[in-house]
Amino acid sequence: MKATENIRKFLLFTFLFSWLVWGAMIIFPLSQNWFIPLLFLGAFGPTLTAVLMVQTSWSIREKQKFWKRVFDIRLIGRKWLLLISLIFPVILSFGYFILFLIGKEIPDFSLYFSGLDNFEAVVLFLVFMLLGGPLAEELGWRGFLLDPLQEKWGSLKASLIVGFFWLIWHLPLFFIAGTSQSQKGFGFSFWSWSLQIIVLSVIFTWIHNHTKKSILAAVLLHFMANFFYPLNLDAQGEIIFSIVRILIILPILISWTRQSRFISKVITPKVDLS
Repeated sequence: MKATENIRKFLLFTFLFSWLVWGAMIIFPLSQNWFIPLLFLGAFGPTLTAVLMVQTSWSIREKQKFWKRVFDIRLIGRKWLLLISLIFPVILSFGYFILFLIGKEIPDFSLYFSGLDNFEAVVLFLVFMLLGGPLAEELGWRGFLLDPLQEKWGSLKASLIVGFFWLIWHLPLFFIAGTSQSQKGFGFSFWSWSLQIIVLSVIFTWIHNHTKKSILAAVLLHFMANFFYPLNLDAQGEIIFSIVRILIILPILISWTRQSRFISKVITPKVDLS
C-alpha cells in the first residue's frame, strides 16, 4: 500500500510541477532570456520530486543507498559502462547504414560535434546535455519510480508503465515553440518518437537491472541517447530507425518472457487430483 501511495504521489507532483512551469511558457508571452531557465526548471520535475520524497520519508540507510546509486560508478561495472557508451552509436550507425544502402542521403557526422571547437564550448555543451534530461529526470523515472513498479508488475510491464508516463509527461513541450518536440509536431515523427520512448524505457530497465540499480548508469545512458539521436529523418528514415530500435530490444523482451515463464512454473504449486 505504501509503495502504491508513493508511486501516485511521485506522478502527481512530477506532472504538477513540470506542467505548471511548461504551461506558463505556453500561455504567457516570455522574453527569450527566460526560455532556457524555465524549460530546464520544468524538466527537473521528476528529479526534484524524487529527491524531496527520498529526503522526507526514507530512512537514513535508504537515503545512503539512493545517493550511492547516484554517484558510485563502481555499481555499473566496466562491461556495462562499455555497453552504455556503445549502444546508441551502434543504433545510429546501423540505421544510417541501412539508409545508405537504399540510396538515402545521410547527414554529415560532423554535425554532432558542430561548434565544439574549444574547451569552453565543450564544457558548456556537456553541462546543458547533462542537465537537460539526464540529471533532470533520471533520479525520478529510474531512481524512484521503476523499482516499486518492477516489484509489483515485473520488468516488462514496469518498463511500459514508466515509458507511458515518461511519454505523456513530455507532451507540453510539443506546444512550446523552439523545442525539438515542437519541431516534430504530431505527424509521423511524433509516433516514431513515441515508439522510441517505449524502446528506451525497456533498454533503461534492462541496464538498470544489471548495474545494481545504478542511477548514474541511467544518467549516462540518457545522455548518450540524446547525443546520438538521428538527425533530419524523413518518414522513411523514421520507419527504418523504428525497426532498428525494435530489433535491438527483441532479445531483451524474449529474455524477460522466458524468465517470467520460468518463475511462473517454479511458484505455481502442483495439485494432485488423484
